[in-house]
Amino acid sequence: MKKKYLLSAVLILLLFTVGCEKSDSNQASDSIVEPIMQPINEPASEDSSSSAEGPKEDVKAEDPEQAQQEVPLTETRQPENAEAEFHFEDLSGRVFDFSSGAGGWWTELSINKDGSFQGTYMDSDMGDNGDTYPNGTLYYCEFSGMFDQPEKVDSFTYKVNLSSISFKQDPNKEEIIDGVRYIYSTAYGLDGGNEFLIYLPGSKLSDLPEDYRGWVGYYYLENTTETQLPFYGLYNVNTGDGFSSHEYEEKSLSEKIALEISFAIEQEAELEEQLQNSTTQTDMNLTAQELFQTWDDTLNIVWKLLESELDDTQMEALREDERNWITFKEETLNAISQESEGASMGPMDTSLKAAELTKNRVYELADYADQ
Repeated sequence: MKKKYLLSAVLILLLFTVGCEKSDSNQASDSIVEPIMQPINEPASEDSSSSAEGPKEDVKAEDPEQAQQEVPLTETRQPENAEAEFHFEDLSGRVFDFSSGAGGWWTELSINKDGSFQGTYMDSDMGDNGDTYPNGTLYYCEFSGMFDQPEKVDSFTYKVNLSSISFKQDPNKEEIIDGVRYIYSTAYGLDGGNEFLIYLPGSKLSDLPEDYRGWVGYYYLENTTETQLPFYGLYNVNTGDGFSSHEYEEKSLSEKIALEISFAIEQEAELEEQLQNSTTQTDMNLTAQELFQTWDDTLNIVWKLLESELDDTQMEALREDERNWITFKEETLNAISQESEGASMGPMDTSLKAAELTKNRVYELADYADQ
């Protein structure tokens, strides 16, 4: 019986088609594509299983006008939701930094498009000197190596493994050059690391490890209005060390020194506030010592900047001037220490004077950059 009904329906359809005008035929053509439209009441998921190739029993006929509106909407969503893959070449022109924050020591590296990298670690102490190295001590490392190709963890995180690293100078070797004792070391920040994570700009700060945020200035999220990482980040998973990045821009000697001084001024303001809020003399003594150390670290960096750009004649004159200043500083501090001998405030007074003298010396050295 069902076959008879079906045959009758087909004959009627054929007669109707022959007798219809051309405009009616066009309407029939529109209705033929209706069943393959994605149903509007069936939301598309993010994966490919939500496409029109899903289970046939879920595909339902619908109003053609609504279905035609859905197709362009789906097509425009796909490019917007598509995630661009990260490649090392995205880091071209950028430098990664790992530092104490006050300018004392730092590691700097750049990553090439094939995953190879090169960089420098440096820490200096002008106060650590002797008869054969009157110009202080420098901890130094030039290194290079290779990262494996990045492996995607999520939309904003990629994992890389450190496959090799080498050093230009043998670690722990010492030598004296131009009155400076060089102690060669390994690359601080990469030491002990095998697995590293690269964070892309836009990463949620709240999702990043506290260890990493602490190194790049976002440890206390309540103290910032920012919610996303504004730069590429590099995180040593094994040690918790973290690098930030910036676009490389060649700066003049004066600009480099001014930048280091600005870092020290920021640190100084925080320490002075901490000093005012200290409730014990011990805390005040420790904070005053940290204030002196901030300016002493800055002096060491400024010295190295000058040494890298001034000629031999200028540096020889500067070294003589520096030796005279060190003598003056030590005599001044010894006098203060003797006057306050035995007093609980003695260490604080000595450290604050040392910070004042060293800060003034930093500005004096900065003037050499303009000569």
